[in-house]
Amino acid sequence: MMERKALLSQFELREDIEQDGEGEGSHTYEEAINTAGFGRFHFWLILIGGLANASDAIEILCVSILLPAAECDLKMTSADKGWLNAMLFLGMMLGGYIWGSLGDIYGRRNILIVSLLVNAIAGILSAFAQGFPLFLTFRFISGLGVGGSIPLVWAYISEFQPPHKRGQALSIIASFWMVGNVVVAGTALGIIPLHIGFVSGNFKFNSWRIFLVICALPALTISLAIVLLPESPMFLLLKGQHNDALAIIRNVYKQNHGQQSHFPVTSIDFPVMKLNTDNSGSWLGSIKRAVEQTLKQTVSLFAPSLLRVTTIMLLINFAIQFGYYGLWLWFPELFNRLEQFYADHPDMKASVCEMTHMNLNSTAKQVCQEDEGDEVNYQALVNILITSIAPLPANVWTIVHMDKFGRKFFLILSMTLAGVSAFGIYLVQTSLHNLILGCIFGAVTTMGFNALDCLGAELFPTHLRSTALAVTLLAARVGAIIGSIIFGYLLDVYCAIPILLVSGFLVFGGLLVLLLPNTTRVALT
Repeated sequence: MMERKALLSQFELREDIEQDGEGEGSHTYEEAINTAGFGRFHFWLILIGGLANASDAIEILCVSILLPAAECDLKMTSADKGWLNAMLFLGMMLGGYIWGSLGDIYGRRNILIVSLLVNAIAGILSAFAQGFPLFLTFRFISGLGVGGSIPLVWAYISEFQPPHKRGQALSIIASFWMVGNVVVAGTALGIIPLHIGFVSGNFKFNSWRIFLVICALPALTISLAIVLLPESPMFLLLKGQHNDALAIIRNVYKQNHGQQSHFPVTSIDFPVMKLNTDNSGSWLGSIKRAVEQTLKQTVSLFAPSLLRVTTIMLLINFAIQFGYYGLWLWFPELFNRLEQFYADHPDMKASVCEMTHMNLNSTAKQVCQEDEGDEVNYQALVNILITSIAPLPANVWTIVHMDKFGRKFFLILSMTLAGVSAFGIYLVQTSLHNLILGCIFGAVTTMGFNALDCLGAELFPTHLRSTALAVTLLAARVGAIIGSIIFGYLLDVYCAIPILLVSGFLVFGGLLVLLLPNTTRVALT
């Protein structure tokens, strides 16, 4: 109980501050942000942040969607497909740690722009790779960019939000993950089945490669849009740039209330923690200082006051991403196999595991040898689109009630229900039942990710926030990598093991949430 109180004391608990503040003079950061209000500036900020989140979702899901289509061109086995998914997450794991830590040193906005550009450029180049090793390399580099933009978006957006609006704002941004999934599924349905493109000698640029190029464009566009946004004022205050931070908050106030409005805050009380961002000297010296600062930031997360929260968040992130990505990224492959099975055996019923034991991969390999075209089932793409739309009600519910019911409620409910629905996939024996459970799984895990994104941005102090998000996401990527590899190797051998592991990890993670402090409507430190 004492530990819980100590953790809660990190947050300057206070009554909700009135929107307009009280008089001129010195204010706390939260008072200044509340005085700036919530309006037009925040609408644009949330839209751009949401689209950045959607672009990350597009880059992740596009790889799993194209697996059946690219199987012949890249000569992939099930194990290769597992490694392709895993390599993306390996890049995300390293990118999240590197870019997230640099975001605490050099600013959220600047590093976010760079990470989105890395994602977009590598995604486009991967479409031109003709062999599996080069394709795998570019998808790893794309993962570096995706991994960096995810923690930076949450740290950046959260620091502009008043406490009473923060949960809702972050839930809206989180819901754009579903938007990204719907966009990528709809794009795949409209492009991959078409036999478009060209072949010149040994160079092939067909429909699934065109699909990849289109999927990289959102990240490229959003990176340019973020150039128009200001740096986080909380980050600038942390560096001691009080005048610059105050000017940004004043501009936010004018955008929300009108250019002629008078901003009553003239100074902000904020503890300065000087960060070593000196760029003088050689580039090797700059890299050395950045590495030292990154390691220092990481070690600080395991100080006695934060050790318990950091450890629990690492375990929860591992569990939810092992479960979600271990299963979700294989849905396109499983849907494709199921539709092929029921097309060949219309009068039979079989579970996913029973179907995989019939060695359908041998059929796919024969098709590849006889016809170098794409082997993808249209109905399977329709099913992917349906499962991508299914989380919409859950997203709306979390947006409306995140600040009412709290982050812990949604995360516990989500992970428990997701574990139960994953177990159900092992039992059902029809394509329709698999689709229904897939929709339920996607919907309830969406609630969990929305709540976890809010918790991750709120549990840690400002000077460690990006690093904390990066480190916890590092554990999450390890879970996603292990889940993807296990599915790849065991799917054709005995698929009950990965499905039951997914179910168990999700329920375990949901129970761990009970040990975390409440952050709903609590001011950021």
